[in-house]
Amino acid sequence: MNKAKQFFNLSATLVLTTCFLLTGCKKGNTADSASETTRFINGTYAIMTMQNQGDYNLVGGQDSSMKEPIKQMLQQYWSISDLNSGMKQVQELTSENGMHSKEFVDEVKKLGIDKMSKKEFDTKLATVTDPKHKIHLQLLHDAYTDLGYNAILGWDLGRANFLLTSFYVAGFNDENTALDKALEVSKRIQKTFKSWDEYNRSYMYGYLYWSNEDPKDNSSKYVERQGFISELKKDTKSPLQVKWDTKLEKDWK
Repeated sequence: MNKAKQFFNLSATLVLTTCFLLTGCKKGNTADSASETTRFINGTYAIMTMQNQGDYNLVGGQDSSMKEPIKQMLQQYWSISDLNSGMKQVQELTSENGMHSKEFVDEVKKLGIDKMSKKEFDTKLATVTDPKHKIHLQLLHDAYTDLGYNAILGWDLGRANFLLTSFYVAGFNDENTALDKALEVSKRIQKTFKSWDEYNRSYMYGYLYWSNEDPKDNSSKYVERQGFISELKKDTKSPLQVKWDTKLEKDWK
């Protein structure tokens, strides 16, 4: 599938931002009333919620007034028109090898980056003249060195939870069903990564892999998203304040 349809990109963000400003999305659960498990789930896609000026206390990051814009976003950028087509996307994202995660692993292995010493990699990188290719190779090396073959799995799993909870906002299913599905993905996230910091690094490596942005470009969306992470870490009410090792369990009916 075309990458442009695999992520809620800038154009969709502008649509939702406009709708958000016009409708004045209401606050739902507060950080004090939402369960720790629900807050953890919300944290797995909180970067996207921040990008869309949503409310991280809400399942899906938006309230029911955003139903039509969310449906439009799902159709336009994910080719999702109903729950059936949506779950096919989720299944690909959450498959054993993931969506972009599989591409990443295949590329790392094909180039032999997983077998190179730092000196060998630096020598190879020095022969590359194309700036964009150089940035891409550096990303592959840095991500693999940091988190191994799971380096961008957080990107796939985080988007899966974003979709699952967006299906609820779009009216494709109810909140409890969305949380049931997202709970299973969240348990996998928790098992795969050691902390919010590690998970968010994986998510951002995946974003860079998908977007091909230069992480040193201060005008990039990557830098903007890093800013969202910093805000979430400082915000005492944000879902990133939930302890990573919190027992995740169904506490809704």
